[in-house]
Amino acid sequence: MSGRLDLRMKNTILEHLFLKFDVDVQAMAICRVPRGVRLSFSPLSAIEVHYVLEGTMHLIVPGAASIICERGSVIIVPPETLHSVAAAEFCSQDVIAAKHCSKTRDELLLHDAADGDTGDLRLVCGIITVNAFGSLGPLDGLTKPIAGNLMESPIIRQAFAAMLNEITAPRDGSRAVLGALMKLCLVKALESNIDAFGIQSVQLAYLCAPQLHRTVAAIMDQPAATFSVATLASIAGMSRSTFARQFLEAFAMTPMEFVKKTRLHHAAELLRSTVIPIKKISDNVGFRSRSHFSKAFREAYGTPPRSFRAPRPPQH
Repeated sequence: MSGRLDLRMKNTILEHLFLKFDVDVQAMAICRVPRGVRLSFSPLSAIEVHYVLEGTMHLIVPGAASIICERGSVIIVPPETLHSVAAAEFCSQDVIAAKHCSKTRDELLLHDAADGDTGDLRLVCGIITVNAFGSLGPLDGLTKPIAGNLMESPIIRQAFAAMLNEITAPRDGSRAVLGALMKLCLVKALESNIDAFGIQSVQLAYLCAPQLHRTVAAIMDQPAATFSVATLASIAGMSRSTFARQFLEAFAMTPMEFVKKTRLHHAAELLRSTVIPIKKISDNVGFRSRSHFSKAFREAYGTPPRSFRAPRPPQH
């Protein structure tokens, strides 16, 4: 198999990552850094992601060569990684981010090493989170920072411009807007730069088995279909035992567990975005009864479907 991934394979990897693990990005901080200053961050237990909105960022990790990232770059940093950022190669001053910290009106942290000026480098930073399954799956294997520049994409240029506008004048709702834009850019970063991002280093290569691709695509396309291990093995063109073993090795769950989690993810999306009755959602995603669906949903998301659905304003 070629070392580079074809478009269909990349899309399958992305869909798996963002559907199965319900990955999200939570906006956390705005950073302003002038030339000559190195801004240091304390290690976090979560995966961090930095977006270079203005200037050139030098990412410094002890014991490793600096990573130079131009405007339009997305940088993913593994958990528990001590790192610093700077606007130039040579720095005469070290600043600890936590000691130059205030909050915007929308509870974003503001790390202002530029003392009120805009600075030569401006970033928005966040953490990558999961809502249901407690694991980042493929990204759990991330061991060193990875970066990619996205400015050739028109939609990314617009997203970065919108993020810069939000951090220039933070207001109520900025955190939610930034989070949505950051997630969009993360998806496009992986989509456009999966080879540059180092597919092996984030352990996504296990998805390259075409037999499993066909099965995953079938589950995602028709989550309400009547599946069994035998029918899924038939789609993959494998024996039942071989298929079950390879699927478990690749996804760290059985085929039927994957079916269940895919159905619940589709249900969560319908609850978030529609007013379809819960019983109909239960039917649409393939559960035998509403009670069975409610029990499974509560186990996965920690709340019953009715509570998960955001309240909507009354219609006038």
